[in-house]
Amino acid sequence: MDARARAQELYRLALDNAAWRPETLTENRGWSGTELAEALRLLGELGLFVPSSDNRNGWTALAPDTALRKLLLDEEQHTNALLTTVRQTRSSLAQVLADFQPVHARDLASAQMEVVNGMANVSAVLEDASRRAAEEVLSLHPGRALPAGMVEAGLERDRIVLGRGVQMRTIHLSSAATAPHMTAYLRRLNGAGAQVRTAHTLPLRLIVVDRSLAIVPASQTSDGEIAAVVLRGETLVGVFRGIFEHCWASATVLTESATDSPEGDWHPTGRHRELVRMLGGGLTDEAMARKLGVSERTVRRLVSELTERLGTASRFQAGVCAVRLGWLDD
Repeated sequence: MDARARAQELYRLALDNAAWRPETLTENRGWSGTELAEALRLLGELGLFVPSSDNRNGWTALAPDTALRKLLLDEEQHTNALLTTVRQTRSSLAQVLADFQPVHARDLASAQMEVVNGMANVSAVLEDASRRAAEEVLSLHPGRALPAGMVEAGLERDRIVLGRGVQMRTIHLSSAATAPHMTAYLRRLNGAGAQVRTAHTLPLRLIVVDRSLAIVPASQTSDGEIAAVVLRGETLVGVFRGIFEHCWASATVLTESATDSPEGDWHPTGRHRELVRMLGGGLTDEAMARKLGVSERTVRRLVSELTERLGTASRFQAGVCAVRLGWLDD
């Protein structure tokens, strides 16, 4: 006899005698306790048996149509409770959207540009950016050569990024590349898989990560600490990526001779060509030194070399002569 047949037999027994005893089935008909419990469970799920304290067996048998109406009523009550919960949830969501969506939208807008103050915070941003890089890292490095300790720390970070298969392109000032520790760093970076180029002038310090994040310098704080602007979003970052690509196209591929000291034989190329252009623009020694990444004393020496080479008595005459000789023709 299967469970359904036992349930039917128990139902018939309960209709005939509401005071039926479990022993009637377990002792007289040989049911096990498990078989009796299964029959009770099935009748309870069908609504044909309901708990009752009036009977010693703990159950009351209902007519099939009564059981069906009770099941439908129970389901209707359950459904109404669910609908009430849904309405309450919808109301709560509407309140959340009304109260917090404007704040969220404002936060998204401000997240497109963030100013980070202090060396420690800027370093943390750079570290996070290097860890997040998945496709490419682009960078421009104007100014003088960094201290050897910072360079070594940067090389280790760059090697980890390159080891993940991230493409890296970087441009450094030619003048900075001649410092012995920078020469070694750039050659080792190139050997690790990065593409390295040098340029005589660069417009700004810049790092671009995966087309979606850019880091550029900001004005120093009132306390004199460094600051950086972190930009997010492909549209905004795309502008700075375009600046990098422009610089990349005109930069010089790193070679053994590219990092040799420029203090040897003078020739009217490289820094001297940039110097003539800046002289023509009326830049001061301080401004030219900043753009070339050298001291003002070096700028004055380069100007002196230029005028001596051309046999001119002034900076203006040197510029006119350089143009006449075609030194600035690309």
